[in-house]
Amino acid sequence: MKNIFVKASAALALLLAAAQAPAAVTNVLNNGSFETGLAGWTTATNLASGAAGNCGYNSPAVAPGTETLTSMPGFAATAGTRTALGYVQSTSGAANRFSCVLYQDVAIPAGATTATFSYDIGIKSAAGSNVDNAARVGVYSTATVPGLLTAPLVPGASLMRTTWNDVALSSITLGASFDVSAFAGSTVRFAIINTAFRNGQEVIGIDNVQFLVTAPDAAITAAPVPTLNEWLCLVLAGMLVVLAGRTLPSRRRPD
Repeated sequence: MKNIFVKASAALALLLAAAQAPAAVTNVLNNGSFETGLAGWTTATNLASGAAGNCGYNSPAVAPGTETLTSMPGFAATAGTRTALGYVQSTSGAANRFSCVLYQDVAIPAGATTATFSYDIGIKSAAGSNVDNAARVGVYSTATVPGLLTAPLVPGASLMRTTWNDVALSSITLGASFDVSAFAGSTVRFAIINTAFRNGQEVIGIDNVQFLVTAPDAAITAAPVPTLNEWLCLVLAGMLVVLAGRTLPSRRRPD
């Protein structure tokens, strides 16, 4: 009987800990401040039908540095000493979007509930106009390289920026968290998309990128789940407590 009570108490303590433990918020991105260059990130392109152009990303050893394809000056860093600089140029002369993409595939922790993201960005038009340029940051499926108009995994899980004469990086935060429970335990694609069309050209600077996911505390998640016998012990322990409360004689106060 003593062993049953001990097992039941352990199972009850585990359940109470799981119920009371606060959720942890984790930045699932690696090298979001580009202090190790573009390590952990992948560059790719998304071309609408008929699109043409060229693009690239680099991370200067010390910010602000220069964008390598245009030699345009970059931006002062907001986290650490480095930034990521990207350039895109459309040469089609038509409204066929040419997107230069910097992305990272990240694992969403098991049990994750919500997420949000933030980043610092600056945009300069290499062509002197922002009419044919835009940048977007968002969370997408890993099945494809996203373009400017690709739908994010969750409605609202992307932000577009179109200013073009920045002299410093500005902090941008997604206004509200979004539900990632359907993707818990799987991998998603966090992407920075630099786009131009007609004959647009654009340089962007990115720093301090964070993709914050809320999930159960790792210590509780890693704790063993009660077995069927432990559940039975828990129920039995509850019955014993009730029975003891009814059968134990009450202590009478001395007169």
